[in-house]
Amino acid sequence: MAGVVRGRTGVDGKQGWNVMRIRELHLMNFGKFTDTHIYFPGQLHVIFGENEYGKSTIYAFIKAMLFGLERGKGRAAKNDTFSRYEPWENPNYYAGMMRFTCGGRNFRLERHFDRYHKSAELICEDDGEELSVENGDLEMLLGGIGEASFENMAAIGRLSAKPGQDLAAELKNFAANYYETGSGEIDLSGALERLKIRAREVQREQKKLQEAREQKIRKTEDRIGYVEDETERLQKEIADAREHLAAEEEKRRAAVYRAEQEKNTQQREDPRSRERQMAEQKRTARQRTAKRAGSILALLGILLLLSGWMLHFPTAVIGAAVGIFAGGIGCLLWGYLSLGRPSDAWERTYPKAAEQKTEEQKEPDRDAADREALEERVYKLKWKIEQKQSDLKEKQVLKNNLEEQLREEEMRSSAEKKLDRTLDALELAGEHLKDAAHGMSDRFGEQLNRHASEILSEITDGKYGRLFVEDGLELSVYSEGKRLPAERLSRGTIEQIYFSLRMAALDLMYEEEIPLILDDAFSSYDEKRLKSALKWLSRQPRQVIIFSCQKREEEIIKMF
Repeated sequence: MAGVVRGRTGVDGKQGWNVMRIRELHLMNFGKFTDTHIYFPGQLHVIFGENEYGKSTIYAFIKAMLFGLERGKGRAAKNDTFSRYEPWENPNYYAGMMRFTCGGRNFRLERHFDRYHKSAELICEDDGEELSVENGDLEMLLGGIGEASFENMAAIGRLSAKPGQDLAAELKNFAANYYETGSGEIDLSGALERLKIRAREVQREQKKLQEAREQKIRKTEDRIGYVEDETERLQKEIADAREHLAAEEEKRRAAVYRAEQEKNTQQREDPRSRERQMAEQKRTARQRTAKRAGSILALLGILLLLSGWMLHFPTAVIGAAVGIFAGGIGCLLWGYLSLGRPSDAWERTYPKAAEQKTEEQKEPDRDAADREALEERVYKLKWKIEQKQSDLKEKQVLKNNLEEQLREEEMRSSAEKKLDRTLDALELAGEHLKDAAHGMSDRFGEQLNRHASEILSEITDGKYGRLFVEDGLELSVYSEGKRLPAERLSRGTIEQIYFSLRMAALDLMYEEEIPLILDDAFSSYDEKRLKSALKWLSRQPRQVIIFSCQKREEEIIKMF
């Protein structure tokens, strides 16, 4: 049922209301362990094991149960904690369980770490209430301590006995919190980081708005350039149209002048036309008279001829009649010939005259059509100019509007100005926080120095009664009337100083007494130093779990 675990139960101190203690670990399938149970009935425990026993795996399991276990991304995933402790057998079943007490209540925490079915279940075993890990119930039970703080103060290893810069930063942050608020409950360092994040967000918003404004400016400038090109084109077209209109107007005036001249010419030629008409009428009357005379003479000749024949006149009489008849005929022919010559000339010249008359009649018609076409062209040109001028006016109005729009766009918008004010406020708040976080406050520094000095004095049997913690975790001690920097002391004493500082910081910064895990943290201690440290730990209400590859911790604990 249970795996092979070597451990000893130390002195069971009095458990306070705010003390958290681990009661049981069940490594269902974690690393090399399968269905392994480890129990912690008391306050001080030692888990002994040689190298490769699995002490680091048990420590990693405790941390994974308290804070979860996330898989890395990319190449880092090959060597991350998730991959390092993935079960050797059946890796799809990657799980564990922890029972613990906190605030006088018993809880059961179960987690599944496998990559496809990650889950966490937290239940109060006293009343069956199910709590939510995702909503921060477990973090509340842990007193708000995070994984990094746990590793800095509550988990001390042989190679990490010296506090690092992370602890220095946390102490600075806590000191600033204490200076500002009188407690360590407000995370000023976190607030400063959030201010920085918000400032970066504001800067990104500013950049986005600025880019959008610049894009609008470019578009407006392009539109203004287009309108200017259109304006120039319209002005040229209007100038060309006006030039064409002037030419057409000149043609129209010339056509009107020619029409007036022709009209005057026709009016002067009308009397001669009437004279020719009267002469023609006279010739026609003479022709009719001649025709009538010829007819009478012919009739007389015929009558004479008939009379001579009927009356048997002599030849002389007939001859006379014939002569008279012939003379009449001759006169008649001469009249016709004399009257016919002008008529023949008229007949010969009539086609040309008629053709000329037709052309003369057509000429006014063509002139009228030309004038009408000119009028039409002039009208169209005027209309075209009016349209172009209207378009030009619209373009000029549009250009004015665009230039006004451009001036407005070149000015920072109200949103950008608001972001400027926000950024200024964030920078000012950041400066105040930096000032608050700069250096430890006297009050917190005195408390930290006093508490760390008490611990150091107890574990060194009063040899070093005062510990000075300066800004940046510069440590020094007061001994035999001298103040000595920590680096001038022995390795064992330095580790005692670091241990005292960690314990003092843990007590001051977190009200909840979370378990303290020591992984070969005393390997450099001699027997006297180890006994003093374990004796001090045994008197604390905090649960202590010691991982060791030596049996001396277990042997010393038996003596308490």
